[in-house]
Amino acid sequence: MQLTTLNAKARVAGSSRESGRVRKTGNIPAVYYGNGSEAISVSVSEKDLEAVLAPGKRYTLLDLVIDGKGGNPAIVYQYQKNNISQKILHIDFLKIDANTPVAVRIPVRLSGIPVGVKNQGGSLSQESHYLKLSAKPADIPASIELDISEMPTNTTYYAEKLDLGKASLVSPKRTVIFTISKGRAAEAAATGEAAAATGDKKKEEPKKEPKKEAKKK
Repeated sequence: MQLTTLNAKARVAGSSRESGRVRKTGNIPAVYYGNGSEAISVSVSEKDLEAVLAPGKRYTLLDLVIDGKGGNPAIVYQYQKNNISQKILHIDFLKIDANTPVAVRIPVRLSGIPVGVKNQGGSLSQESHYLKLSAKPADIPASIELDISEMPTNTTYYAEKLDLGKASLVSPKRTVIFTISKGRAAEAAATGEAAAATGDKKKEEPKKEPKKEAKKK
């Protein structure tokens, strides 16, 4: 299991004021826990963390070097951001084992313009942007990539159809990833054609002559 080094400093867990002081020094308060071990409060450099959280590196396997001591395998499990500035306020590092699957939240990325949109006037809607998977650390994908170029209209694509490699799906199997529905113009055209066909059929039907009453003797 190849690990990327990330330096950290042990700290004493305290109040939000103490966490604020940590942030003012250019560091992010964090905690390292998992596999039944006691949680350790640490802080990491904001700049170093940005490199770890760069696009495509969300689940980089880390060796958290705490006060110069390595041998602390981890992944970024979750973090909290400021709603306005989008700066990270706190981060959780999860202790990992090479042979123990980890539940992680992975982004779903669609590529290509569907046939149903390009040629059939349909409308694409991505319903799920993340899925929860379970995988051993080395098998965690950076993202789930799905080429939808050949997808026609009237398509509803479920999570159970995805190729996840060695990972397994934790989210419900019937989680909708995307839909391609008929556009309004296409629906209107189809409705118009159906109405026209019905009208023509009615025109073609011969008129029935009224039955003549039998003459009374």
